[in-house]
Amino acid sequence: MRKAQGATEYLIILAVVVVIALILISVLGGIPGIGGGAGSRTSDAYWANQDIAIVSKAISASGADTVVVKNNLKNSITLNTFSVNGVAIDSDNVLSAGQEVSLSGAVAACTASQSYSYTVAVTYTDSATGASITPTLAEKLEGTCAN
Repeated sequence: MRKAQGATEYLIILAVVVVIALILISVLGGIPGIGGGAGSRTSDAYWANQDIAIVSKAISASGADTVVVKNNLKNSITLNTFSVNGVAIDSDNVLSAGQEVSLSGAVAACTASQSYSYTVAVTYTDSATGASITPTLAEKLEGTCAN
């Protein structure tokens, strides 16, 4: 009788461990098609907290792409260059502290409903110091291509 109880407890513990492992794998995107949005959410969180933040984006298969950027600095800046995937979207926008601007252009040809991962390059001039700044950006812009 004791052996049957021990075997049952072992099987229950094993089932709990397997369920936890499957949850972790799906959250981290280890299985294609399950949890694939984790990279996009990480990218969104990274870009929302940069000095020149990307607060929203619409990269589409049609080539009508829009990126909304925000000045998170305490001084106004001149956005000298802003490029996604090596394509300059817009330049010479003056942004006061906390101001947002919508930049439009044809970033890249992506396939509708497929994920993308593009590098972003920014150069701006701080109005208080006159310094031209090119921040080192560690994260790519990731998301799903719109129709």
